[in-house]
Amino acid sequence: MHLHGRLLLLAGISMLGSNAVHAQTKRSEDAQEPHSVTVPKTQTPRKTMERIRVHADPRSYASDRSSVGDKTPTTYLQQTQTANVVTHQVIEDMSPQTMEDVAKYVPGISIGNNFGGTQDDLMKRGFGAVDDGSILRDGIRMPIGRNFQLATTDRVEVLKGPASLFYGMQEPGGVINVITKRPRQTWGGEIGTTWSSLGGGYGHFDVGGPVSKSGVSFRLIGHYKNENYWRNFGSNKETLLAPSLRYAKGRFESNVSYEWGKYDNTLDRGAVFSNGHPVSGPEHRLDEVWAASFGQRHLLAATAQYRLADHDRVRFSGGWNHDNYHDRQADPSAYNAVSGILTRRYRSNTGTIRANSYSSIDYISDHTLWGMKHDLVIGADYENRRQNQGAFIDGPRMGGFYPSAPLYGGLQPVGPVNNSNSDWRQTINSASGYLKDNIHLGHGLILAPGLRYQWFHINYGGQRPYVQTTDSSYTKPLPFVALVYQIGQHVSLYGDYSQSFTPNQISTGSVLAGGYKPTQGRQFEAGARFQNRFLTSDIAIYNIHKKNVQQTAGLDENGNTIQRLAGLVGSKGLEWSVTGRISRHWNILGNYAYTYARILRDTPEDKGKIVANVAKHTGGGYLTYQTTLPYLHTDMRIGAGARYVSRRPGDLNNTFYMPGYATVDAFASWRTGHLLGHQTSLQVNAVNIANKAYFTSSAGTPLRVSWGQGRTVHVGVDVSL
Repeated sequence: MHLHGRLLLLAGISMLGSNAVHAQTKRSEDAQEPHSVTVPKTQTPRKTMERIRVHADPRSYASDRSSVGDKTPTTYLQQTQTANVVTHQVIEDMSPQTMEDVAKYVPGISIGNNFGGTQDDLMKRGFGAVDDGSILRDGIRMPIGRNFQLATTDRVEVLKGPASLFYGMQEPGGVINVITKRPRQTWGGEIGTTWSSLGGGYGHFDVGGPVSKSGVSFRLIGHYKNENYWRNFGSNKETLLAPSLRYAKGRFESNVSYEWGKYDNTLDRGAVFSNGHPVSGPEHRLDEVWAASFGQRHLLAATAQYRLADHDRVRFSGGWNHDNYHDRQADPSAYNAVSGILTRRYRSNTGTIRANSYSSIDYISDHTLWGMKHDLVIGADYENRRQNQGAFIDGPRMGGFYPSAPLYGGLQPVGPVNNSNSDWRQTINSASGYLKDNIHLGHGLILAPGLRYQWFHINYGGQRPYVQTTDSSYTKPLPFVALVYQIGQHVSLYGDYSQSFTPNQISTGSVLAGGYKPTQGRQFEAGARFQNRFLTSDIAIYNIHKKNVQQTAGLDENGNTIQRLAGLVGSKGLEWSVTGRISRHWNILGNYAYTYARILRDTPEDKGKIVANVAKHTGGGYLTYQTTLPYLHTDMRIGAGARYVSRRPGDLNNTFYMPGYATVDAFASWRTGHLLGHQTSLQVNAVNIANKAYFTSSAGTPLRVSWGQGRTVHVGVDVSL
């Protein structure tokens, strides 16, 4: 970035922060007073240490720190990579139901192939896949599926760019870490219920507190959902139970959490495109009433930390998750534009096991050596990822279905086992060592070198009888380096270089065309940040190259998804965000991203094509007003926002495009402590108020294009215990 451009950028950010400061007046009585903590400023060579005051406002949309980039809380201006935080207040106000809802106002994220709305697939800076390992829960990699739970989530941190230094086998676009609620330190709880305009709804309870004076505390969260699907038929059902324990005494602290979930969700293959347009509207599905994904999931996580001295600690982290997954699909296989007939067939994964286990040990310290402060992390981890598809049922093709006038019941959920698509098994074992040192050189400069040495082994094969197709090991050193320059108390500049290295994982029901190779990526990034007492803002530019990129290349003659590896894919762009409080009554959340992701080297027909599902332009804004009403000392919050996504190609060859769209959401909440002797809250959330018909993503073929959520209103009541 040229010097003149940097000066203009800093001037603009400083003016934004200055206006926010002048707008800030005495807080209203309804605003919850933020707590403040004292944190060290960048260390200088002198013995004395300057300190700044960082105020963490629990009612603000801004976060003053995050842990996802350094494995330890790092203040906003000293972070070495771009990190976006979806705070607890944002989650509380917007009541997101899925990871896609959480990511609405995070810059640079598009939705990928979400398998009929049943799985998380977020494209970060142009890269991502349904099983790319980028979704973490408390730092532990999660399997395929939906990995966000409103009842148990405290906040979400998004690290942009290659995150392999600490998180191993990753795509170069970034990782998303869902941080769950910890055991309560004081006795309390709440119970609530929410009604949906679609019919049905969900309820939850959350209780906990200290068990005794011995340092043990607990939390128990329960959730049940039975809500109608937003289209003409279907429903989503879910049961969850999540206990957790914490023990702290002296220098030792440990946390153990468990989550059991049972789900039965609608699997909606969406729309069929012909000649670049959908052949039917969102009113009527092209599936059958039995189309669903269902199963049970277990999650277990534990951490133990011992403080060796004031500046040294050792931390152990471990986790295990297991998902027993089934589905029934009314799968479209062909469309005749002349007759208007859609050919479908029954397909089913009858018992897929997805399981991950992870363990790590870290030594974390902060010491001053030769007049320079060092924030050091040294660690090692081991991971096992396992997937076993089981029997795959593949029914005969059935015609006679007209999307323009659908009649249901003609396709029955029966069919023979497809031996070539059954018993596909994939096992990945990985072991690594890593280190990172944030060296405070003085005069506002931080140099952060890091290195990971990665090893993994992949074993992949399937069919009946079993045929092994891959049995290989790979090793690679992954360097990292970053430089941060903090200019005064409110502005910093940063730049970093990082790499990624991960196996390409073949999804069930897919075939791989060509040979197998792991994927490798690298990123250059530069940016600037601003932070004052109430507001944060950042802007970043980046350039990513990735080799051996797994792409979806349509369907084969048997209706299986074809996946193959592109030679080189590049992504470059710009991201900007602003979050926080702009006055005593107003909170703001805004972002914009330009993402140019295209195939740089591949077959002649694909070279230069835009990566499927990646929008060049995304952006949005949300504005919230809070005040105190004179009735029963009621706190009121109201807010509304819009999100825009430009058009995106729907397949590898860019033969059709999904049009751009904009949606508007809003909420209103009232909270009082003088109703029935308990603190009571009422909240209304409205999604897609204008009932806009739009498409979120494609499965790489015009036969599977996902509709966006239609207008939905939720009304919830919570009572504190």
